[in-house]
This record gives sequence, C-alpha cells and structure tokens, in this order.
Amino acid sequence: MTSAFPFIQTGKRGRTRDQLLVAAQRLLLEHSAASLGIRQIAAEAGMVHGSFYNYYASIEALIGDLGDLFVMGHALVVGQLRASAADMIDVFALTTRQTLRFVCDSPGYGRLLFDAGLPVDRFIGGLRTSLAADIARGMESGAFHVDNPDTGVSIVAGSILGITLDLHRRRLDRSAIDSATADLLVILGVPREIAVQASTTQVDFLPPPPLPLRWQALGVDVEQPTA
Repeated sequence: MTSAFPFIQTGKRGRTRDQLLVAAQRLLLEHSAASLGIRQIAAEAGMVHGSFYNYYASIEALIGDLGDLFVMGHALVVGQLRASAADMIDVFALTTRQTLRFVCDSPGYGRLLFDAGLPVDRFIGGLRTSLAADIARGMESGAFHVDNPDTGVSIVAGSILGITLDLHRRRLDRSAIDSATADLLVILGVPREIAVQASTTQVDFLPPPPLPLRWQALGVDVEQPTA
C-alpha cells in the first residue's frame, strides 16, 4: 500500500526499527515515556545502545514515530469500515463508533495514549484531518449543517478525545458509545431520529491491530530521519 509518510524503508533496517518500537511499547505498558532511556529501550530490543542512533536521533523521535504508528493503525481499521458506507452520516457514525471501541476492546491503547505519555496531539491531529474532510463533504451533500466548520471540527474532535478518555478511565461504559455518537451527529445538525438510527445500526466492528504495533505488520514501511 502507499504510505502517507514520506520516509520509506524496507528489509532488515525496517525490521530492526520495529524491534525498537516494540521494545518501547512493552516498556510503556509499565512505565511513563518520561522515564525511558536509550539504554533501556535498546536492551529490551536486544541491541547495544549505540545502535539506537542508527534509527532515531532521540527518545523524542522514537516516541513521535510511535505516535504516527498509532495513527496509521487506527486509520487502516477505520478505512475498512468507511469503504462500506457512502452516506456521510453513516460514515461518521461508523468511524466514530469504531474509534471509541479501540480503548474498550484493547485497553493497552488507552494505557499508551493517556497514561504512558505518548503524544496525544498525533492522534488528535489525525482525527482532525479526517473529520475536517468528512464535515466538508457532509455539508456539501446537505447531511451536515454547521455554521463554522472549523469550530465544528474542534468541538467534535475534542468530544471524541474526551469520551475516549472517559471510556479508558471507565467513567463511561461501552454501552454509552452509540448514544454519544448520536449526540455528536446532532451537533453536526443531523435530526435526532436520523442520528440515533445511524448510531445503532448493527455492524461487525473490527478489532484494533494487536499490540505491540509494528510498521511492517501493518504493511507499511516507514523510516524516520535520524536528524
């Protein structure tokens, strides 16, 4: 598949880079990103610490790559559902319900995003880009009615992030996902009855890609610059 990222890497170098990412994810399930060191990650990956710099210039660069990896893993799953719907109300409902299920079906995602210190901006940035395109298309088709599209994107993206956090913290039960999705559609100007119908349609949702994530396991080879 074609990657949205500009730095392509295949073969042994890609596999070794993935070893470092896997090691970092294993450590982050127990520790915070702030506590990680290069020696610690390299040792977990079975490498000498000096080899780390052949792939990343710093811990921050690796964490940034890991954030991009999460965005891509989410996008690949959501993309499969998007292909099954043409109406923008249904597209929004499917992608939102699938997104919110990530932390319910795989708590490790919530741990890495909200507890370990991964850059949530990467996740919310990817979400905003997708939402901006969907809201624009929905407005063009007459499905959505929003006075200010930019404000609409901010409200919906922030709401999805907050609901995801509450699902992870178990302040909300997964049974709240469909009603929350309907509420977001109402914010976009969809009549309540239509919003509820779109948000409760029976769907075979997909499981999140299993942790730890690897670029090559997703079918994407991406090399981050070392400087």
